[in-house]
Amino acid sequence: MTLPFLFKGMHLSDAPVPWLSIMVLAIFLCCTPCLAAGYLYLDTGTQPTLSAHAEGDTRYYPGDTFAMTVILTNKGRDKAMQVEPLLSPTAYDPSTALGVIVRPMVGDAPVTLKSLPSVAGDIGSWDQVPVTILGTVHQNATPGVFTIPLDVTYNYVYAIPMVGSDFTTIEVLYYQKQQTIQIPIRIMSEVRPLVLHEQSENVVPDTQGYLVLDIMNAGYSTGEDVSFSIVPSNNVTFQMVDSNVFLKKFAPGNVTTLKARIAVKDHTGAGSYPALLEGHYRDSDGVLRSTKSVPVGITVSKGAVFEAITDDLTIIPGRTETITVSYRNTGDTPAYNAQARLIGNQILEPKTDTATLGLVRPGETKTAQFIVSAKSAIAGKQYIIDTDVKYWDQLDAPVLSDNMSFGIAVKQPSGLGAITSNPVILIIFAGALVIIIYGTWKLRNRKT
Repeated sequence: MTLPFLFKGMHLSDAPVPWLSIMVLAIFLCCTPCLAAGYLYLDTGTQPTLSAHAEGDTRYYPGDTFAMTVILTNKGRDKAMQVEPLLSPTAYDPSTALGVIVRPMVGDAPVTLKSLPSVAGDIGSWDQVPVTILGTVHQNATPGVFTIPLDVTYNYVYAIPMVGSDFTTIEVLYYQKQQTIQIPIRIMSEVRPLVLHEQSENVVPDTQGYLVLDIMNAGYSTGEDVSFSIVPSNNVTFQMVDSNVFLKKFAPGNVTTLKARIAVKDHTGAGSYPALLEGHYRDSDGVLRSTKSVPVGITVSKGAVFEAITDDLTIIPGRTETITVSYRNTGDTPAYNAQARLIGNQILEPKTDTATLGLVRPGETKTAQFIVSAKSAIAGKQYIIDTDVKYWDQLDAPVLSDNMSFGIAVKQPSGLGAITSNPVILIIFAGALVIIIYGTWKLRNRKT
């Protein structure tokens, strides 16, 4: 039996009972047996009913990256009227959502979504399809319950009329629907350390210094039994002598100072080295939690570096003379109470081997004088002599500079210097001078 017309847009519940009976009777009276070749869905208002829920725990903390699985469920049931079915009853089920596309949206949630629109395909009556939503919670997210809206679009069959001259062909009519489903998530509160200021103090090679951090709780949770520590990426170059701070309570907005003492290996190059600020605390439920690691830098300075400067130092063999040496601080930190020292040898013997330089700032030069004896030096040779500088750093710890070397040339004097330096010539000159003075005195006595 075929139906030559479509009850388009008519719901069975909307028609009065007498009229409905007449209409159904008319259908059977008007149709001839030879045309009984198909079926018809009347538009009874049947359509898919999609709902969604998140699977698993949807509690996230600020900064979390999440992959949330959402289950789409079609709760629609097929209630359409079928007349003389020829095809399978489920061939065109009006309760099936066809070509479902899911577009996640941010809504009021403090998140950044990374998911593209997902094609969930066809979802039949009471079928379930999983969809994954990727995103990241903002670092400064306020705790609370928020929703991520899912913009869901799909088609469904709302009627199948019989068409054609003999009404033997069906025409499937679709309706497109858009639906917004809210997925709730909860943003949890936490202790979130924020470094307000960091400074490296006297962190120089082969000594100890401090990394000083001012840390604020930028989160919304109060931590109990809080501990913060510095963890360097290179624990060979940097040895943490004291790197922890402990707090009984760390409320939102509180600020504390961590002063970590660090020993630096010798010959470490100047520059910034990576480290992490790590923390642990107990939340309001007494659960031990870790804070998110915060990158910090350990800045290594060159320290006070000295260079000895001399200008063609020469000394006469057998003599004791004063030499001048300049000391320049080529480093990047000041040297306090600096004192220069001359290190003698068997040939050149310092008679005065120390000189006070005082405060020597970076780039500054101070001059010192030493008295050196060269009694056993051989003329025509150059002798190397060493010097160093002892000073106090910014933490009032004594530091000894590396040895510095410079040369002193031993030369025979020339000209007047040669005369005055030769004892034989001096004796002869003195004798001649005595004779001249005596002769002059005798001559004057004769005249008088």
